[in-house]
Amino acid sequence: MENLFKVILLAIIQGVTEFLPVSSSGHLVLSKHFLGLEATTGATLEIVLHAGTLVSILVFYAKHLAQIAAGVFKGEKSAIRFTLLVLVGCVPAIILGFTAQDKLEGAFLNPRFVSCALMATGLFLVSTHFAKSGEKRVGWLSGLIIGLTQALAMLPGISRSGSTIGTARFLGIEPKEAAEYSFLMSAPLLAGVALLAMFDLAEHGNSSGTSALELILGFAVSAMVGYFSIKWLVSLLRRGRFWYFGIYCLAMGAFTFVLLSI
Repeated sequence: MENLFKVILLAIIQGVTEFLPVSSSGHLVLSKHFLGLEATTGATLEIVLHAGTLVSILVFYAKHLAQIAAGVFKGEKSAIRFTLLVLVGCVPAIILGFTAQDKLEGAFLNPRFVSCALMATGLFLVSTHFAKSGEKRVGWLSGLIIGLTQALAMLPGISRSGSTIGTARFLGIEPKEAAEYSFLMSAPLLAGVALLAMFDLAEHGNSSGTSALELILGFAVSAMVGYFSIKWLVSLLRRGRFWYFGIYCLAMGAFTFVLLSI
C-alpha cells in the first residue's frame, strides 16, 4: 500500500509539473530528496509516467493533430511546414542530450542546484509579465530559438514549458500558438525518453519494484492529471496570468534552498 501511494504521488507530480511551468524534473528531484521516494524510481516506472503525459498531449490536441496528419497526407504546405517546425525545435535538445548526458545526470544529483534553477525559472516567468502581446506565428528562426530554450530546460529546475512558452511570448507569438507549439514540440521528446527507458529496461530488467496494478494506476493518474494541467495552463495564458507561476517557483526554490542549507 505504501508503494502504491508513492507511485500515485509521483504520477501526480509528473502530470502536474510536466506541463505547468514549474519544472517536472526539478520537482521530482526535490520530492525524492525530501520525501524519500527513491524506492519507486526505475526504468519501468519512468516509461509509464512519461507515456501517461504523452497521452495527455495526444488527447488534448487530438483534433489538431488529426488535421495536421491529414494535411501532410494531402501534401498541404501549411501542415508540412508546422510538422517540420516541430522537428526543428527538437534538434537542440536531442544534440545536448547525446553530447552532455553525464553532466546533465550530475545536475540531477544536486538538489541545491535544482533550488537555484527553480529561482532562475521564477525570475524568467515573472519577467514574461512585461512581454508585449503579439499575434505572430512560429517561424523557422523563432522555432529554433524556442528549441534552444527547450534544450536548456533539460537541466532540472529549469521549466521546459516555462522556457519555451515564455520565449515565444517575448518573440511576439500569439499565446495559443505558443502553448500549442510548446506542447506538440515536447511530444517527440517524451516519446524518445520513453523509448530510451525501454532500452534500459530490456537491458537491466524491471528496476522499479512496482506491480502491474501500480504501473497501470500510475499511467492513468499521470495521463488524467496531465490533461487537466494543459487545459488549465492554456486558460491562464489566455487571461495573461502565466507569470503567476514565477512567484511559486521563486518561493519553492528559496524555501528548499534554505532547508538544504540548514
